[in-house]
Amino acid sequence: MSDRKDNWEFETEYIRDEIAKCEDIEELRNRIFPLIRSQQDEWAKKVDEIITANGYTKSKFAELCGVSRVSVDKWCKGSIPKNRETFLRIGMVAKYDVEHMNGFLQRYGRYPALYSKSLEDCICMFVLSQNYGEESLEKYQYILTKIKTSIVRDENAVMENVSTAKFDEKLSEVRNEDELERFITDNIAMFSFTYHKFYAYVKMCINANYQQQYAASIFEMAEGQGWSSSLRQCVSAIRQNKWYPTRNKIISLGIHLSMDHEQIDEMLRYAHMEPLCAKNIFECVVMFILDDASLNNMLDVESDEFDPDRLCRYAKEVLSELELPEAASFISELSEIDD
Repeated sequence: MSDRKDNWEFETEYIRDEIAKCEDIEELRNRIFPLIRSQQDEWAKKVDEIITANGYTKSKFAELCGVSRVSVDKWCKGSIPKNRETFLRIGMVAKYDVEHMNGFLQRYGRYPALYSKSLEDCICMFVLSQNYGEESLEKYQYILTKIKTSIVRDENAVMENVSTAKFDEKLSEVRNEDELERFITDNIAMFSFTYHKFYAYVKMCINANYQQQYAASIFEMAEGQGWSSSLRQCVSAIRQNKWYPTRNKIISLGIHLSMDHEQIDEMLRYAHMEPLCAKNIFECVVMFILDDASLNNMLDVESDEFDPDRLCRYAKEVLSELELPEAASFISELSEIDD
């Protein structure tokens, strides 16, 4: 297992270096994309393996995952789900335990393992430990909705400094739903403060934009760049220290704030996510966009010629030209500014 992991990291680092050498979109398409295609082949085999091992039909698998049969057909042809939540659904339907779910998330989704200090992941870990079988996903959604509705956040609560390993151990001792609800209620400060570094980092970057002449407020910035309503809601939630947005929302926010590659990776790490992944075809394009933008001084906020909207326009242009299925929803988050 260790050898495979080392191999994987070596290949990922190699592709990352190769992306940095690409001078234009065509070179990226011709040199890098063929190196990544294997990910789609592996994913198609994995989906087929899950369906076969559990004796599902494609229709039954789709029903249990809460998606259409068309979506499952696409997965079987190598189309990779666009978010971590879908991987969690599939893993629950596959009847994985916590260890197998973590391997599934990291190996096939390029997402971080389950994190017990995240409310959603905490409930997922409990459900996976209870052997609910085909009912795992339904049970997860029921418990999550119930707890989110009933818990009350105490803004004055003091967070106990508990290591993640110790918190995992405490969670493993929870035996039923009532105990889980008490466990979450008792540790609400932990869940509330889990992403405080992420919130602080994003607020710092937003405030840095305020200090520029381009926008006097977040409203002005959003209006000027044509932010989508969902992205505005995302920023509003961040400013109120609510739950963190999805991975693509974080990347989109970074582009709107003219962040460079390193800053977006930092933001992802604070949200307990992996940095941009060179072996994910969509994120490899984002890496190319950021590296190229940096080389061409698009991100130099100190420059007299700095245009805060330029990175959004450039990202939309590149993604549209490549016509990646994974990029369609992402493009809708980007600026609609006229050139």
